[in-house]
Amino acid sequence: MKPPIIRPVETHTCVSAPPTADEITAAILAYLDAHGYEAWRQPNRGEYDPTTGKWRPHPNARRGVPDIIGFRRRDATFIGVEVKAGSDRLRPEQTQFLDQLKAAGGLPFIAHSFEEFRTSFEHRRLHLPTTP
Repeated sequence: MKPPIIRPVETHTCVSAPPTADEITAAILAYLDAHGYEAWRQPNRGEYDPTTGKWRPHPNARRGVPDIIGFRRRDATFIGVEVKAGSDRLRPEQTQFLDQLKAAGGLPFIAHSFEEFRTSFEHRRLHLPTTP
């Protein structure tokens, strides 16, 4: 009787894709809502015009405004979150807006992931309820 043939077991590495900007944005919006903020996605992307076959700037967009904007419900403090995914980098007008927001007493954030945002948010102790 021949010994059984033993073959190596094939292993598969499960590699998940990094989150998209839309996924990061959705997670941040849900987190902010749960922590007392009124926030929304700012329509910064261009609009596709099927009649010309070209992209055009959104009619209500201002250059540099973060992807997420809003305010803290208890005191109306402005928050701005610039979401960056993949190889996306800050543009000068985005940096300028975030710098102006900080100088005015607002809460600027740059988020390459939801975890990065949450860590920064909690490091600033913004997740803690305040006493009246």
